Amino acid sequence: MKYLIDKAAYDALEPSMQAFYKAQGEDYVLVVEGLPAPEDTSGLKAKVEELLREKKDEKTRREQAEQAARLAAEEAARKNGDTEALDRSWTEKHAAALAEKEGALTSLQAQVHALTVGATAARVAGELAVQGSAAVLQQIIEPRLSMELREGKPTVVVLDAERRPTALTVEEFKTQLFNDAALAPLIASSRASGGGATGGKGGGAAKQWNQLTGMERVELRRTNPAEHARLKAAAEAQ
Repeated sequence: MKYLIDKAAYDALEPSMQAFYKAQGEDYVLVVEGLPAPEDTSGLKAKVEELLREKKDEKTRREQAEQAARLAAEEAARKNGDTEALDRSWTEKHAAALAEKEGALTSLQAQVHALTVGATAARVAGELAVQGSAAVLQQIIEPRLSMELREGKPTVVVLDAERRPTALTVEEFKTQLFNDAALAPLIASSRASGGGATGGKGGGAAKQWNQLTGMERVELRRTNPAEHARLKAAAEAQ
C-alpha cells in the first residue's frame, strides 16, 4: 500500500481500503499507528501559488501602467502641439520594433549559414582531411564559401581570395584544395604530397584506371572523387 495517494487513487479504492487513509490537504495518507503525522504542506503550496499569481499580476499591471502612461503622454503632446515629444515617442517605438526584427533576422541568417555554408565546409573537410585535421581544414575552407539565393533557393558559392564570387563549383573547389601543396599536411593521400600514392604528381608514375585494383579504386573514390571520375571516364572513352 502506498503511503501517499491523490484523490483519484483514493476514490478508486474499495471502501474497506479507504478506511486505512485519512485526508491530508488535497491528498490522502496511510494511517500508521505510532508514525508521526506528516507535516501538512498544503498551506505552503497555496502560499507559493498565491505569490506566483501576485508576481504575474504585478508584471501585467506594470506593463499596462507603462502603456497607459505612454499613451497619455502622446495624447498630451497632441493637445499641446508638442510635436517634438510625439515624434520622440514614435521614434522610440519604431527603434524598439526594428531592433527586435533585426535580432530575429540575424538569428535566422546564422541558422541558414550553418545549414548551408557551415555544413558544406564540414562535409568537404571531412572528405579531404587526414584523421584529426578535419576541424582545422574546415576553418580554412569556410571563409572561401558563401550563400546566395538563386531562383529563391539558398545556394553555396565559392569565393576567391578577395571574397568575390567565382564560377567554381564546390566539387571543383574541393579538387583545387586537394592539389594545394600548402595544404598537403592536412589532406589525405594528397597529390601535393609528392609520394607514390595513386594520382600523385611526383615520386612515382600515376596509375591508369585499368592498373588500379578494386581496393585502390574504392580508396581513390573515397579520398579523391574527382580524380576517380576522371580516370574512369578516360578509360571508358578509350
